[in-house]
Amino acid sequence: MREMRSADIFCEVIDNFGDAGVCWRLARLLSQLGLSVTLWIDDLQRLKRLRPAIDSLLDHQTLDGFTLRRWQGTPVATGELVISAFGCRLHETTLSAMAQRQPSPVWINLEYLSAEPWVEGSHRMPSPHPRLPLVQHFYFPGFTPQTGGLLREADLLARRDAFDDSARAVFIDALGIPASADASLVSLFCYPSAPVAELFAAMREGPPVVCVVPEGVTPLAPAAGETRVQGALTLHGLHFLEPDDYDRLLWCCDLNFVRGEDSATRAQWSGQPFVWQMYPQQQGAHFDKLDAFLSLYGAGLDQQNAPLMRDSATAWNGRLNHSLDWPGLLAALPALQAHAQAWCRQRILVGELAEGLIEFAREIG
Repeated sequence: MREMRSADIFCEVIDNFGDAGVCWRLARLLSQLGLSVTLWIDDLQRLKRLRPAIDSLLDHQTLDGFTLRRWQGTPVATGELVISAFGCRLHETTLSAMAQRQPSPVWINLEYLSAEPWVEGSHRMPSPHPRLPLVQHFYFPGFTPQTGGLLREADLLARRDAFDDSARAVFIDALGIPASADASLVSLFCYPSAPVAELFAAMREGPPVVCVVPEGVTPLAPAAGETRVQGALTLHGLHFLEPDDYDRLLWCCDLNFVRGEDSATRAQWSGQPFVWQMYPQQQGAHFDKLDAFLSLYGAGLDQQNAPLMRDSATAWNGRLNHSLDWPGLLAALPALQAHAQAWCRQRILVGELAEGLIEFAREIG
C-alpha cells in the first residue's frame, strides 16, 4: 500500500461557483488530512467570490492550508496523487511528465455527484491511457455505500449542533436579515432558469416568509443589504457569503433552495429541508439525475409528502405539468425537517469522500 503525502487538484470552472466550491473544499479537506495540496484552477476570480482573501492577480499563493495556483499553460504535477476534477482534460505535456515519473502518480477523475444507478458500477473503474503508461480511475461522489460519499469536514456536524438559538440570532443580526418569529426563513440560490417569479408570487400570498437571496442570483431580488416587502413576503439581499458562513445560513433557514453540487451537498449536511435545482443540461439530461435523486431521497417520506417533494422539486427544475406547492411545502416543514435529519444521519454511514479517496489511492498506488 502506497502512502499519499501530496496531491494536485485540477479544476476547470464550468458551473460558476459549484466547481470552484467543491475543489476548494476538497483541497482544504485533503490538507486537513495531512496531505500537501496544490489546487490548480483556471478562474481565480470566480473562486475569489467565495474566498475574498484570494488575490486574483497572483499566480501562486497559500491559504486555507494549501497552495493555490492559476492553471495556465502546461503545469507540472508533482503530487503522488493527481485529481482531475469533473473530467477536466490535462494537457499532453502534463500527462507525459506524469508518465515519466517513477513511480507514476495515482491519477483519479473525480466525477460529478449523481444518484443514478449506473454510478455504482462505474465507481473506482480504471481507464488506461491509449498511449501512455497511465491509468485513470473514476471516483464518483454519491449517496450509497457503493459510491464515494460526500465531502464533510470532521467537525462539521459538531459545529452545526453547537450552533444554538443564541448563535443563530447573532449570526442573522450580523447579516442584517429582518428575521421574525412569525415568519419562516428561506434561502434562495438558483440558476436563471428557475421559476423565481412564480415562487415569489406564491410567497406574497402568505403565510409570512423572509427570503434571503445572494447578490446576482436573480434580478427580482433587492441588492445586497437592502430589504423589500411584498405582501407576506420580505425579500433581503445578501452579499456573497464565504463557504463556512454559507453553512451557517443553511443551518438557520427553515427551507433552502440550492443549486448544483456544492450548495446541495452542504444543504444535506444542514439537516434542514431543501429543494435542489440541478445544473441544466442539454436535452433534459438533468431530469434523469433529478428523478434518480428524488427516488432515493423520497423513499423515507410518507405517501403525502413524497409526491409533494417530487412535484415541487420537478417544477423548480422546469419540467412542465408539475407545480411547486408553496403552501403545501410550508405546512409539511416539520415532517420534511425530520426526514432531512434522518437522511443526514444515513449519509454519515456511507463514508466521507476525501478520506475514502485517499484510502482508494493508497490501495491502487
